[in-house]
Amino acid sequence: MDVPVRGLAYDSRKVTEGDLFVAVRGAKQDGHRYIAQAIRKGAAAVVAEELPREPLSVTAVLVPDTRRVLSTLSAKFYDHPSRRLCLIGVTGTNGKTTTTLLLESILREAGCKVGVIGTLAYRWGGKELPAPMTTPESPDLQALLHEMVQDGVTHVLMEVSSHALALGRVDSCIFKAGVFTNLSQDHLDFHETMEEYFAAKALLFKEILPAGGEGFVAVVNEDDPFGSRLSQWLESGLWSFGVSSENATVQARQVELSGRGIRALFSMPGMEMEVASPLLGRLNLYNLLCAATTSLALGMKPADVRRGLEKISHVNGRLQRVAVPPDFDGVVVVDYAHTPDALEKALECLREMTRGRLWVVFGCGGDRDRRKRPLMGQVAARAGDLVVLTSDNPRSEVPEQILRDIEAGIKMERMPLLDPGDAFTAARGYVMEGDRRKAIEFALSRARPYDVILIAGKGHETYQLVGDKVLSFDDREVVVSCFNSLKRKVS
Repeated sequence: MDVPVRGLAYDSRKVTEGDLFVAVRGAKQDGHRYIAQAIRKGAAAVVAEELPREPLSVTAVLVPDTRRVLSTLSAKFYDHPSRRLCLIGVTGTNGKTTTTLLLESILREAGCKVGVIGTLAYRWGGKELPAPMTTPESPDLQALLHEMVQDGVTHVLMEVSSHALALGRVDSCIFKAGVFTNLSQDHLDFHETMEEYFAAKALLFKEILPAGGEGFVAVVNEDDPFGSRLSQWLESGLWSFGVSSENATVQARQVELSGRGIRALFSMPGMEMEVASPLLGRLNLYNLLCAATTSLALGMKPADVRRGLEKISHVNGRLQRVAVPPDFDGVVVVDYAHTPDALEKALECLREMTRGRLWVVFGCGGDRDRRKRPLMGQVAARAGDLVVLTSDNPRSEVPEQILRDIEAGIKMERMPLLDPGDAFTAARGYVMEGDRRKAIEFALSRARPYDVILIAGKGHETYQLVGDKVLSFDDREVVVSCFNSLKRKVS
């Protein structure tokens, strides 16, 4: 057991001389099959749940759950960096990215040195790394936190996914604050039921936060039914926020939502703060309220909170307006909404500023929860006027089958299938176009003055996953390209 270890590895392909190899069972691969390969590449020792039949030439430690042990080992190897940080974990179905961006702005106003780990990127100081997953695997996560500590970061904002919680990636992190935005159907291909999905999110508040000792705060959306359940379980450190709930610690009053943005009065006992933001819609009202409540719970000054909130003019791929030609009398918005609830909230927001027809261009990801597809079709048909069904990231699935799954929900709402030639004059209906670029161009070319077009599902993503290929694809760039193409056709 006194074998020296130079590094940690859970991928046999990345093992280097002197590493400790931890065999982890994944969705597609089982690390136990690659123990021999890891040893050949120089692994000094192995941690596993079971051993291969052939004798091993290195020390092996058997444990009941390698994922949980990997988290513990990772924190120990990097000398528990989260103990030297104010680590804030944000979890929920929707709003994590926007909330962390708002919090980042507030903390910077307060003079803090901030790091962010989330969907868009891993960034701190002048560094920015691509984010292959929202919450990294535990060795990668602890290595990031360690590097941030070395670079003088004081506060880290982390989007904590339900996968990360269920798989123990953040078990050994010490959080100063846990934040719950909301919960709606997503990831049921992994969790199977909403209760299992909620149970994974609740781990942050019921187990991980308390394990870090006293003095933590838990920030919860009191208007969300799952958030209300969480608040009833928490015995200390609770700060809640809401618009309709009278029990919330911080409440939004005198709310005005318009095409120009959001105005509201945030109030709590002994404090009132007027907030004006160019962000759009009720969902962003909740994000603003969530970020403000978290900041106040951590002792930030109201003046810093207000300035930080008002500095954010847009969020990458979240209800983001796309620049359109001057002669296009409509609005084009790109949003990451890929769940029924997120799509409904985005459409409700845009409906408030729509003077013409509201278009919805969207699809659903392949190899993901199929049960949400007809639900998203229903939402689009109820909340939108014209729907263009198209591909999202089809992955290994046949795109046409995904579209048919969504179409089933549209038919439930009795939305008519349109002839493509009728889309310019129609008040309501849907078309199907599996090519996402053509689908976007279809909507742009048939929009009338004052129409609003929502292109949903991919948001900030700059790629499309088709089969085993990663294709370059950015909805925002495609919109610009389509306008240029349409201009050439007209001329």
